[in-house]
Amino acid sequence: MKRSVKRSVKILLIVVVILVAIRIYLPFWVTDYVNKVLDGVPGYSGSIEDVDLHLYRGAYRIHKLKMVKTGEGLPEPFLDIDVIDLSVQWDALFDGRLVGEVSLVDAKANFITSVSNESEAEQTGGEADWTEPIKELMPLEINRFSVHNGKIAFKDYTAEPKVDISLDSLTLNATNLSNVENKEVELPSDVRATATSIGGGRLDMMGKANLLKKIPDLDLEVQFEGVSLPALNDFTQAYAKLDFEKGVFNLYSELAVSDGILTGYVKPVLTDIKLIDFSEDKKKPLEMAWEAVSGLILELFENQPKDQFATKIPMQGDLNNVKSAVWPTIGNIFKNAFIQAFKKKTDDSVSFDDLKKSQDD
Repeated sequence: MKRSVKRSVKILLIVVVILVAIRIYLPFWVTDYVNKVLDGVPGYSGSIEDVDLHLYRGAYRIHKLKMVKTGEGLPEPFLDIDVIDLSVQWDALFDGRLVGEVSLVDAKANFITSVSNESEAEQTGGEADWTEPIKELMPLEINRFSVHNGKIAFKDYTAEPKVDISLDSLTLNATNLSNVENKEVELPSDVRATATSIGGGRLDMMGKANLLKKIPDLDLEVQFEGVSLPALNDFTQAYAKLDFEKGVFNLYSELAVSDGILTGYVKPVLTDIKLIDFSEDKKKPLEMAWEAVSGLILELFENQPKDQFATKIPMQGDLNNVKSAVWPTIGNIFKNAFIQAFKKKTDDSVSFDDLKKSQDD
């Protein structure tokens, strides 16, 4: 009897030691596995610093992920994410599905482009299929995705002046990505995002989506308001040779995508615009002349009672070849200036259902 008890105790101790050893070694194994997955992304080199396991909630956390484009010598990584939390979504079990959720904290994405013909160093992320590493790191279907305190930056180091603008304090939530709640609805997922920008701007985006498709179906509404135009001077000077002394930039958009076909519009509304300050621009005669002509055009086609220059740019076509209509865009400049000022809000004129119906007809 005693021998049996001793043997059982020894077996139990051995099992405990093995489990403890596995628990100690597992984070190192997972770290190596994640690094190998990231290094397998074409055109990019990836690494992480550490992994924390939370077995009691079926989760693990990846710390300090960086994805760097190889061979370009660019100064910033494409992705720089402080924490990625991947876990089981327990409440979905009541709907009979084993699915996961992914949450990014302090996530930064740096998009770098080039206007110089001498430099082809660009970083847009379009070269790689990012769904593959996500699938390998999260073996479950992802049903909920969120971003907390994110940042999306656009940079051009070849421009003069250099361009560095960004959306900050980005919060994004996308739910029901796996159609757990309702499989019959064409756009089952709710997508919502907010962010701030330089110049005191605020971005609000909301809509519906079906993200299960290779090319997702979307019905989105975007409002980007209250951006001080002088804060965008590096951008406007680099690409349009315009330097704003004052003004406010607003943008409104509705977009619908069905089976890879897009329809929608972008409506920029600029108010209280002033381009030229002779005390500052008198030493730059060519730039001052261009700004004088541009200022005259803006003044001629400005809605005087509202003190705003605006247009509405229709967009339509295959996502691989989206076209904007030139003449309607010009016509809308006249409409805003001389007929009726565009309202600073979305028009509720784009519908996913209408797009779907037109495709079916």
